[in-house]
Amino acid sequence: MGAHVMPPWDRIRLEALAQVATQHFGPIQQSELQVLAHSASGAELEVADDTTPRPAVRPDFIRWLATDPDAAPYIDSRGIRLWSVTVPGKLDLIGCRIPHQLSFLSCDLQEGLWAVTADIRALYVISGKSSKGIIADAINLHGPLFIKNHVANGPLSFIGSVIERNVDFTGTKLLNNGTALAFDGATFQGSVFLHHGFESAGEIRMLNARVRGDFGCGGALLTAAGRALSLDKLVVEGNVSFIEGFTSAGSVNLPGSQVIGDLDFGGATLTARGIALNLASATIRGHVYLREGFRCAGEVCAHSAVIGRSFDCGAATITDTVTAVRLEKATVDGSVIFCDGFSTTGRVELPGSELHGDLVCDEAALLVLYCLNMKLEGDLYWTGIRNPDKTSLCLNGARIGTLRDERESWPAQNGLRIDGLIYQELTLHEQKTEDDRAKRSMGKEHELKASDRIEWLRLQPEFDVVEPQPWMQLVALLRAKGDDRHAKRVILEMRKTQARADWILLRWWKVLLAQLERQPLWILLSISLFTAVGWLVFWQAAYAGAMAPTENVAYAEWHKGAAFVAPWPPFNPFIYSLENSLPLVKLGQDDKWAPDSHFTPKHWYTNYQFLADFRWCLILAGWAQATILASALANRFKT
Repeated sequence: MGAHVMPPWDRIRLEALAQVATQHFGPIQQSELQVLAHSASGAELEVADDTTPRPAVRPDFIRWLATDPDAAPYIDSRGIRLWSVTVPGKLDLIGCRIPHQLSFLSCDLQEGLWAVTADIRALYVISGKSSKGIIADAINLHGPLFIKNHVANGPLSFIGSVIERNVDFTGTKLLNNGTALAFDGATFQGSVFLHHGFESAGEIRMLNARVRGDFGCGGALLTAAGRALSLDKLVVEGNVSFIEGFTSAGSVNLPGSQVIGDLDFGGATLTARGIALNLASATIRGHVYLREGFRCAGEVCAHSAVIGRSFDCGAATITDTVTAVRLEKATVDGSVIFCDGFSTTGRVELPGSELHGDLVCDEAALLVLYCLNMKLEGDLYWTGIRNPDKTSLCLNGARIGTLRDERESWPAQNGLRIDGLIYQELTLHEQKTEDDRAKRSMGKEHELKASDRIEWLRLQPEFDVVEPQPWMQLVALLRAKGDDRHAKRVILEMRKTQARADWILLRWWKVLLAQLERQPLWILLSISLFTAVGWLVFWQAAYAGAMAPTENVAYAEWHKGAAFVAPWPPFNPFIYSLENSLPLVKLGQDDKWAPDSHFTPKHWYTNYQFLADFRWCLILAGWAQATILASALANRFKT
């Protein structure tokens, strides 16, 4: 303690306290008299070093001093203070009501401290060590619990405790490999701090606990394998932070927990494999920060979590895991951010999630962004992707606001999955410049071009690119913008794409239908071609005399070169060809004239068989053209 002269009133209290102690114990040891002196005095105590002697004090003496009502009047408001002593036996304070602060300063608790169901004003364990730990389940502390710079070889257990002020474990080292610290079911009226040099070789448990203030583990080191930190169903009314170099070899678990403020893992390092950070079904009303150098070797799981603000993974690195971030069926009222060098060798999964802000993937390296059936009220930013040729984007069944992307960030062939995607807008940006990044702005916007998005749609796998929904979604957007011409082009490209896997004749048929669906009047080109060829053929036939009336009397008169007795229309090769090319059109030529089977030809093109076969080909071509036109029009109206 060093040289110190006690004030007269402290000396009076010491003498009275020593007299009461002698009445109970008889002669007391010098070390116990020192305890009485520190407890009767309000003077500051110097910090003991490793060379300071630690004489023994009987556990029974400490228990008497803490609980005897005769001794209570003589104890200073600083409480009972044991400074640089050894407690060689089990210190049993089970069920005790202690109206004083109890302080162990640089003490050696060889057989541990037992304070189950005790009621104590406050408990301070500063420096020193405890070989068997501290067992204080269901303790009621009316003040703070400070266990700072202490070394505990045994477990520290405060299950079901009620602590009305702050808890601070700054600099404490827990060496027990089992459950090193247990606060299951505890209630803390203040904040809980396990930081600034806090280390634990075993699991820390706070299942179903409630913290009225903040919970902080800044700079802590957890070396336990398996579950390093179990905070299942923990309720924290302030912020939760694992910052300033927090490191954990085991998993950090907050499933079902509730945090009213922010959850911050900025700069933390988690080296556990499997699920390294478990936020499943947790409710975080503030932000979730996994940024500023956050490193993780396992999965970050936030399945079914509810997050009131943003989920920010800016500049985070997640390695050695198949799934890096799982936000399946999560609800996020703010934005979800993977930017500023976010890097992972695994998948980022948001299937079934509901995001009320934006989803930002900018300057990120990832394997897959999997957003099956995701609902995104804001925009999806897909820019600056660092390994687009190795990245897949799956938006099957998703509903989003605007998709904002860069051509340079498009996935490689087969890397785009968008069947069932519904969006309000597509915006293609130029690649960001350094000036854009300095200003935190996007690159220049391009107008929506069908050619760009057709190229984009063809990045889908072969079994997806034939699905009509992604194409028709683009068609709907173009039509909403009044661009029906390019909408028709998208439909044509869709039909072509769908026909690629078909037999060659069937493929041509589908492509032809697609062209006519886009421009039905193109069929007139085919009809005109057939009509023109027929006109030429039948004109030559008529000139040679190979076309004759179909009625017998008229044929006889025609064959003799006499005038027709009854009215008979003269042969018109153009009308005749047109009537055969359009089977539904009747103009009075087809049923009045036909090739003459008795004609002796001089050339093959006036031969009866050639003319008859050509006429039938013209008729069949007419029916085929009519069928194609009807199919094309039906598809158009269906579309």
